[in-house]
Amino acid sequence: MRRLLVVTNIPTPYRVPLFNVLDAALRGAGWAMEVVFGSRGNTRRKWRIDDDAFRFPHTFLESRNLRLGPDRIVNTYAGLRGILEDRRPDGIVCTGYSAGTMAALRHGRRRGVPVAIWSGAVPRAAEQQWWRRIQRRWLVRRADRFLAYGTEAASYLETLGAPSPRVHIAWNTVDTARFEGLPGARAPGRGEPLRLVTVGYLERGKRIDLALRAVAQARARGLDVEMEVVGDGTARAALEAQSRELGLNGHVRFPGYREQGALRESLAGAHAFVFPTSHDIWGLVLVEAMAAGLPCLASTRAGATRDLVVEGETGFALDFEDTGAVVDRLSRLRDEPGRVASMGAAGRARIRDRFTRAHSSRGWLEMTERWS
Repeated sequence: MRRLLVVTNIPTPYRVPLFNVLDAALRGAGWAMEVVFGSRGNTRRKWRIDDDAFRFPHTFLESRNLRLGPDRIVNTYAGLRGILEDRRPDGIVCTGYSAGTMAALRHGRRRGVPVAIWSGAVPRAAEQQWWRRIQRRWLVRRADRFLAYGTEAASYLETLGAPSPRVHIAWNTVDTARFEGLPGARAPGRGEPLRLVTVGYLERGKRIDLALRAVAQARARGLDVEMEVVGDGTARAALEAQSRELGLNGHVRFPGYREQGALRESLAGAHAFVFPTSHDIWGLVLVEAMAAGLPCLASTRAGATRDLVVEGETGFALDFEDTGAVVDRLSRLRDEPGRVASMGAAGRARIRDRFTRAHSSRGWLEMTERWS
């Protein structure tokens, strides 16, 4: 049995279930996986993960998390070098372009061990900084294989110099089965408002302010729309103030962060999901919303939109800066009641057929086969 070491930052409620499935799939292919987490968590994340959720071998480094800005935290991966020397893996997978990736590449070159970069990064303004481009190109040239979250991330890796045959897509996804029991979207009844929901960390880049603006404009046009904003973060107070200024009291709710059980209730009570982000390398909340059977209004600046949203069939891809276009799509959902249910069902089928944890595992298996 060959040893595969996966190096990543912190455990998350969506990544741990994926690792559980990966562990079984890789063992069947002759690889014993161990996940090395840079730390147990950071101050930005509120979730709690029970110890019994980890059904795969794992190790926690006691390394530090450094805050480089209000919305950016990086891990130092202190102690990783010792783990690499002790485990002597036959292959290493590292997330992103971190200090952990640099340490793994140094070890791989010294020991003759193949190293893969697992990345969801897509082009954005920050990646145009000359020093960041140089660093990423340098790391990509030294890696053997690549795992991309989706097609946009795969294309970005190729622009950094990754040879196309060495780039494998391992869809970034969640335990979609948790949402299959939900009833799915239904058309709003007579006299019932169109209920929207959005979920995420409330920071400036998520652009919830644009969704609030669209709801206000829709209501000004006579469209009965309400929205629930699930999550917490540095921008919450400002968003609540904006909601009041727009006259949305009683029409927009901010219940705060919700654990998975309560989140399911929020999705089950909505007619459509809104994702107005100015940049997301992927957008796992889109996977969850579509698995729950909701049509999605998704930003064209999210990596997942290109792969998940089939225009007019599973949702709408939008530039949320164009408030009028967003309101037009909301009007279509309200004026064509059958569209809500049909789009929700199509989205759920798309997730089931292409974006489950089993589909993600296939990308990993394809990559490790090339290491044989």
